[in-house]
Amino acid sequence: MSASEGAAGNAADAATERSTNVETGPATPLQVYFGLASSARAAASLAELQFLICNDSRALLPFRQAMLLRRDARGHWRLVCHSGLSVVDETSPYKLWLEAVVTWRDGQAAEQGEQGEEAQDGRRAGVIEAGELPESLQADWHEWLPAGLLALPLAGPEGPVMGWWLLARDEPWQWPAPAPDPALWLPELQSVYGHALWAWLRPRRQWLALKLSRRKLLAGVALLLLLGALPVRLSVLAPAEITPIDPQIVAAPMDGVVKRIPVAPGAQVSSDEVLVEFDDTLLVNRRQVLEEATRTSRADLLQAEQQAFDDQHESRMALSVLRGKLSEKQAELESIARQSQRLQVRPPAAGVFIYGDQLDWAGKPLQTGERIGLLADPEAMNVTVWVPVADAINLQAGAEVRVYLHVAPLHSLPATLTETSFAAQPGPDGVVSYRIKARLEAREGARIGLKGTAKIYGERMPVIYLLLRRPLASLRTWCGC
Repeated sequence: MSASEGAAGNAADAATERSTNVETGPATPLQVYFGLASSARAAASLAELQFLICNDSRALLPFRQAMLLRRDARGHWRLVCHSGLSVVDETSPYKLWLEAVVTWRDGQAAEQGEQGEEAQDGRRAGVIEAGELPESLQADWHEWLPAGLLALPLAGPEGPVMGWWLLARDEPWQWPAPAPDPALWLPELQSVYGHALWAWLRPRRQWLALKLSRRKLLAGVALLLLLGALPVRLSVLAPAEITPIDPQIVAAPMDGVVKRIPVAPGAQVSSDEVLVEFDDTLLVNRRQVLEEATRTSRADLLQAEQQAFDDQHESRMALSVLRGKLSEKQAELESIARQSQRLQVRPPAAGVFIYGDQLDWAGKPLQTGERIGLLADPEAMNVTVWVPVADAINLQAGAEVRVYLHVAPLHSLPATLTETSFAAQPGPDGVVSYRIKARLEAREGARIGLKGTAKIYGERMPVIYLLLRRPLASLRTWCGC
C-alpha cells in the first residue's frame, strides 16, 4: 500500500492547497466544509463526486485511507473508489476483504432496525474495531488497515443506505468527536455527501416530479376536453380494385374441352374475332359414325321399299320403322352440325376480354354455362372496395372516396360511393368484408384490373369518438355487454 499512500498524500496536499487562502492563511474547518459541500453539489458526474469524497475530504481532517462502497445491480456491496487510486483492481484480496467488512457492518445496522431501535441508528456513523469482526475477518485486519476505522453510511432524504464511506487513520477514532477535533464536521459532511450521491443514483422520473397548480391542472383538463370535442371526419382505408360496369359473361356454349384461347388476357377485341376454340375431335368422330349409320339406314329403307311390292302388309310396317330410324340419324347429324358452329366462341360486341392465363385454360374440360371470362367496355369503370367488418363505419350513398392506385401512390382519383352491400362476405383476401362500389369521377391513369387503396370518408364526429371507437368495440366484444 506504499504507492497508494504516496498518491493519497499528493491528493491531500493538493486539496490542502486549494482550501488555503494565500492572503489570510490556512482555511478554517468551517470554510473547508462549505468548500467541500459546494464542490459536491457542483460535481459534473458520479465519478467526480466519488473522487471528491475519497480524496478532497482530506482537506478537512487527515486520514490514511478513504474508501467508498456502493451496491451493485444484484444488491452486493462493491468498492467503487479508493483514495490515491485511479482504478480499483477487481481481483484484489484487499478489495474483497473490505466488501466483506461492509457487508457485515450493513447487516449489523439492519439487525438494529429489526430489534426496534430508532430508525436513524442504521444511518449513524460508528467506529469499527477489529475485535467486533467475525473471526474470518479479524485475521486480515492488521495487514490491510490501521488501528482506527470509521464507517459513515451515506443516504439521501428517502430510501435505504446507498453507500458506505470508510475513513482509516493510525490513531483510534473518538466518536462522537470532541469539540477541537475537525471530525466534528463529519456528520454534516456525511449528510451532504449522502444527498449528493442520492441525487445521482435515484431513478430518473422527472414526469412524477412535476407539480402543477390547481389552476394549471384545470386548464389542461379543459384544453383536453376542448380538443376531444373538435369534429373530424371519420374515414376508413380498405383495398380497392378498378372493375368494369355491367360486364358480359363469356361462358361455355356446350360441354367440351378448350383447345386454345387465341386472345391475350385484357386484349381489345372486335365482334368478329374468335375468343375461345373448343376441341372438335369428339364431334368429328360422332359425325363420321352418324354419317355411316345414316347411309346404312337409307340402304335398308331402299331395300324395304323394293320388297313391299311382294308382301305389302309386312313391308309397310318395316318401312315405317326404317323411315323413323333414318329421320333420327339425320336429326343427330343436324345437331352435330349446330354444335360444330359453336366450337368457336365470338364476342357479341367489341370490348376487352378479361380472363386468367391462356395456359391455364388450354385442355380444360368445361360444362355448358361454365364461366370463362368477362367482356367489358374499357371506358365503363367503377371502383370495388372491400371494407373489413372490424373497420366498417356508417357509410351512405354519395360519400366521398379517394382511390390511391399502387401504380401511382402519390396521385388520387376522386370517386363517389354508389352501392353498399348489406351482408358481409369473404373478400379476395379471405377477410369477411362489406363490398362497396363507387363511381369514378376521373379516369386518368386508371384501367380495369388495377388495384390500390381507397379512403372512404364518413360523417363528422368528435375526436374522442375517433380515438375510443375501436377500444370500446373491443371491450364490448370481450365483456359481452
